[in-house]
Amino acid sequence: MNKIYRYFLLCFFTTSALFSQQVINWGQVLKEAKEKNPQLRQAELNLKQTELKIALVKSELYPQISFSFSSEKNYSENFESEVNYSYNISAGITLFSGFSTINSLKSQLLDLQIAEENYKRVLSDIIFSLKESFINLYYTQEMYSLAENIFKRRKQNYELIKLKYESGSEDLGSFLRVEADMLQAEYELRKIKRERENAIRELLKNIGRDDFVDIKVETYSDLSSDVERIIAQDGAAIIAQIPEYKIKQYQLAKMQVQAKIAKSSFYPSVSFSANYGLSDTNPIPDKNKWSLSLGLRTSYNIFSGFRDLTDLKIANNNIKTAEFELHNTKLNLINNFYILKNNLIDIKESLVVKEKYLKALEKQAEIVSIKYANGLASYYDWYQTEDSFINTQKSLLDLKKELILSELNLKKFLGYLE
Repeated sequence: MNKIYRYFLLCFFTTSALFSQQVINWGQVLKEAKEKNPQLRQAELNLKQTELKIALVKSELYPQISFSFSSEKNYSENFESEVNYSYNISAGITLFSGFSTINSLKSQLLDLQIAEENYKRVLSDIIFSLKESFINLYYTQEMYSLAENIFKRRKQNYELIKLKYESGSEDLGSFLRVEADMLQAEYELRKIKRERENAIRELLKNIGRDDFVDIKVETYSDLSSDVERIIAQDGAAIIAQIPEYKIKQYQLAKMQVQAKIAKSSFYPSVSFSANYGLSDTNPIPDKNKWSLSLGLRTSYNIFSGFRDLTDLKIANNNIKTAEFELHNTKLNLINNFYILKNNLIDIKESLVVKEKYLKALEKQAEIVSIKYANGLASYYDWYQTEDSFINTQKSLLDLKKELILSELNLKKFLGYLE
């Protein structure tokens, strides 16, 4: 009687909790995460920082214009000397610097592309962490429903064996075994409820919320999957769009630009300057006293202790290093792609077999239960079939979850942003 009371009490609290749950879908989760997730906001800030650096380099391509004013009185000769006023407007621009300014701008543009790929990787990781926690919560909900059904079945088995034990047709060991199974199922129901709370907290953390809300997620079916198209592609072709590979490509291009910057020191530099100003004791400028000067300056560094040559050698070595890193990254990415792909295929094929086993066990459990009730099957045959059927239900649900997560891991690896 006490066990029945505990069961109905558990059902009551479960039903009460369902009425207070906030039901959310994937679209709502993603929208809120983009507004609140601190990692995503930090990545956006880093991207803007790189854009500002490019604007800084671009400023070197424009003329530099300045205005100055000063007043001066010389007390060393005469304390009554007049104040001298100076006005000056100057402008200057570098006409040629061995293409260093242009190449510096190209280098910063490559930094921006690297920052954009890093941002895509951060965004992809955040989205798929969200999806993973979303799916974990969904399957925890599914596992809780399954655990309720298992508990009911274990309880029915307990009542059946109890009657047989009391009538003397089963021994005490058989009765105690099914009683332990019922208690285990009851414990698992409570355990999954705690796991559900953990899954909710993980999802809220990935969203960027620091409060706790009892939520229930809708089905994950709106998470589109084009995984069949992905695994049909050639590994060497598909990795070309992975952020890590593109970053290595941009880093190689940047090293090549850096080598051009190093070569710029072997060229002369040419600059133009203009100055327009006056110096007078009258604080109000006289237009007839203004003077204009123009200048064209050319300079060439003849010898710098072989520093320029050493810088160029270092830059060329950096190109070779970047080429090795690009090739090594390509090999690793191709290998990881096929590992994830084959793991996904293994799980899919295993799921087909597991579903077949479950259908067979369900039918077998139905037949053996009827036989056992009529005394045509032994306790051990009945118990083994029941236990296999229940455990296969659990493992099948775990395998379905594993399949979805393996698809997510593959798309996360490829840097998908959906």
